[in-house]
Amino acid sequence: MKKPFLVVLLGLSFCSQAGSEYNEASKYASGLKGQGMDTLKGASPEDMIPGYTASPEETQYWGGTTATGSAALENAGAGAMNTTEVGKVVTDVVRNRPTDEISLDAPFISNGLAVVENAQSITQGTDTQCTPVSVDKTKVTTYSCERTPGAELSCIRTASIGGQETDIWITEAYRVTAFRYSARNGGFYYEFPAPASGVILSAVLHVDASGQYLMNSLTTFMNTTFNLLNSASYTLAPAGMSVTEGDYYGALALPMNGQANDSISSLIIAAFSAGRNSMALDMTMQVKDKGFEPVIDWVESCPFDKSEEVLTNSICLEEGGTRTVTVGGTEYPVYSDCWKYKDVYVAQDTDTGTCGAYMNNSACTLSRTTCLESLSGTCLREQAVFSCETASSGNATLCGTELVCTDGSCDQIQNDVSDDFHRAVSGLAALSAAGEDIAALNGVNVAAFTGSTQTCRQAAVGFSNCCKDSGWGNDTGLASCNSDEKALGHAKERKLTIYVGTYCSRKVLGACLQKKQAYCQFDSKLAKIVQEQGRGWQLGIGFGSASSPDCRGITVEELQSINFDALNFADFYDDLENGTTIPADQELIDRVKAQIAGSLQGGSQ
Repeated sequence: MKKPFLVVLLGLSFCSQAGSEYNEASKYASGLKGQGMDTLKGASPEDMIPGYTASPEETQYWGGTTATGSAALENAGAGAMNTTEVGKVVTDVVRNRPTDEISLDAPFISNGLAVVENAQSITQGTDTQCTPVSVDKTKVTTYSCERTPGAELSCIRTASIGGQETDIWITEAYRVTAFRYSARNGGFYYEFPAPASGVILSAVLHVDASGQYLMNSLTTFMNTTFNLLNSASYTLAPAGMSVTEGDYYGALALPMNGQANDSISSLIIAAFSAGRNSMALDMTMQVKDKGFEPVIDWVESCPFDKSEEVLTNSICLEEGGTRTVTVGGTEYPVYSDCWKYKDVYVAQDTDTGTCGAYMNNSACTLSRTTCLESLSGTCLREQAVFSCETASSGNATLCGTELVCTDGSCDQIQNDVSDDFHRAVSGLAALSAAGEDIAALNGVNVAAFTGSTQTCRQAAVGFSNCCKDSGWGNDTGLASCNSDEKALGHAKERKLTIYVGTYCSRKVLGACLQKKQAYCQFDSKLAKIVQEQGRGWQLGIGFGSASSPDCRGITVEELQSINFDALNFADFYDDLENGTTIPADQELIDRVKAQIAGSLQGGSQ
């Protein structure tokens, strides 16, 4: 074991030479560090110790881990020291060994003292003087968070004028002269063909009897009773009389004030037939015609199922008024309050959610985003991953190639002790919390980190958005939100929730009137981390549907399948540094400590 010591002395004796030689010696010496222990680790006792045996006779005295002492072993040892030849020699050496005299003049001591006394002169003028330096390190921590991008989703309704051909009523005037006459019941019968089908609104009968006197013939025509004179016009009262085109309509006239007289009637008929007498009828009628009935047709463009969304607002894009459409040379006026609408179903402002601290930190960089929910290609909720850099520094001394941490401030930087501590304590705390949950259940439906289902109204007629991810410190505009929704908002800000989904919670006549968001809420960040990353990401076990969330605890078998070393406890680090109470199950912690101690002992054998 003298070789390393001699090498160090040789290295010191050359300090007065060139710096490059010193550095080479320093590197060589550094390379020898730890070789002694490495040699012992690989050594075989059988090769080094004559007569060595792994099972000596003394093993017969082993009494197990619970034994407190062995009188037989003590007696055997005392007998061996006093009666055996080896024991006598050892006893004699111990009693008669001369005192070791330490002399400062010994070469290995005097040379070392000389080096100490002349250290300044030895190193002076070389380029290997010890220089104070700063040791810096940048630590990158990954954080995941959720936020709501700003978005608006709407449907566009555009009006156009359409219509169809239809039957319409129009008013027409007609003059009928094609009367025909015949004898009937002692009088003469006069009748005319209807020029069109419809309703007679008014009528005037014109009579010219200059060729044959009508003898005051009494008649009732178109609901009007009067006497026919030689030449006169008679205003009639048809009172909405309906007629059919081509059909004949007439009345009987009796001469001599209503007396039947065939001979007189024959003279009158002959005069009308010869054209000496005549009749004409002027009428106004309401008749059917083919027309156009304009209507407003709405064409809607909607890229999503609006029955699952809540209509929150309608905005007029083209001002209303009267427009005309021409069909068959006729203009038809059409009025609408608005000719183009934008119906807004989703209108959400940008909400930084739990990402605000990282977005506002210049040391954090957005690594990736994952859309958690989208509608028509628009992301409505996303998970963001940020990489945040934390710089740390310490003081050290550089002597040649050796970095000496004089005040210990750079030890953690070199060895990553701080990160290891956070990771180890977080994992232990998670196991401890699981132990508490499992112990509290007394073996019935054993599960850990059980959550509760919470919902909030995202969109409802007449309500504000009660699903905001941040800003719950001031409840401005949130008066309509209930206490459970406000409590959920605070839980989201503290990173205690897992988003499950959004669903329509109230629908009437096929229209959604209210939407809700569903979450699984947990009592601690540890529970949320293990549930989300362990159950969700590692085991691939989902959290149910939006309308029916599954916030159950994790079973013992599932816990055993989770790789806790792969969990990212970064969100829990702040709680550690801020002194948050860590759940503890003392029995579990003692067991973990015992396992650690056993591992250390096993590694040293």
